[in-house]
Amino acid sequence: LNMKKSILWLVSVLFLLLLTITSCEENDGLVNPYGNWKERNQHFIDSIADVAYANPDEWKIIHTYQFPEPTDPLASKFVKDYVYCKVLESGDGISPFYTDTVSANYRGQLIPLLEGTVVTFDQSYQGELNKDVAIPRTFGLGVNLIAGWNTALQHMREGDRWQVYIPSELGYGLVGSDNIPGYSTLCFDIHLVKVTSNR
Repeated sequence: LNMKKSILWLVSVLFLLLLTITSCEENDGLVNPYGNWKERNQHFIDSIADVAYANPDEWKIIHTYQFPEPTDPLASKFVKDYVYCKVLESGDGISPFYTDTVSANYRGQLIPLLEGTVVTFDQSYQGELNKDVAIPRTFGLGVNLIAGWNTALQHMREGDRWQVYIPSELGYGLVGSDNIPGYSTLCFDIHLVKVTSNR
C-alpha cells in the first residue's frame, strides 16, 4: 500500500512539474506579433471606415474600379470595396488618368503589431517627409500596382497629401507579398508630386 502511495505521489509531483514547465513556456514573453492577424486587420479597417463616414469633411471614401458599383443602399457595409483617405494637405494640380505616370513620396506601413511595433514595408524617404529634399519615385499607374493604390491616386491632385487605408482585398489579399502577410490592411502616407500625361 505504501508503494502505491509513493508511486501516486511521484506521478502527482511529475504532473505538477509538467504543468509548471508548460505554464512557464506559455508565459515566457514570446508572443506572436502577428497573432489574430486576419481578425485584427478586419477590425482595424472597419474602425477606419466608421471614422471616415463620421467625418466627411476630412475624409474621402472612394469606391474601387475593381468591383462593380454598389446598388445596395447599405453599400457602406461592404468595407472591402472602398479605399479610405484622410486628407492631410490639398493641392491644386491635375489628377492622373489610369494610363498616366506619377511621381510621389510615400511610406507604406502595416497596422501596429501586438506589442505596438509599426512595420514599414516600403518608403521613398527616410524620417519625416521633407518635401524640399525628398526625391519622389516615378511609376506608371496600372503597372504592377495594387488596386488600392491605383484607386486612390486617380482621385488625388498634384500637391495632395493623403493618409490612405487600403483593405487587404485591394492590396495583397490573403496571400500577401514578401514582408506583407496575407489579410494585411495597408496604411500609406502619399504625397502626389507630379502627373505626367501619357495620353
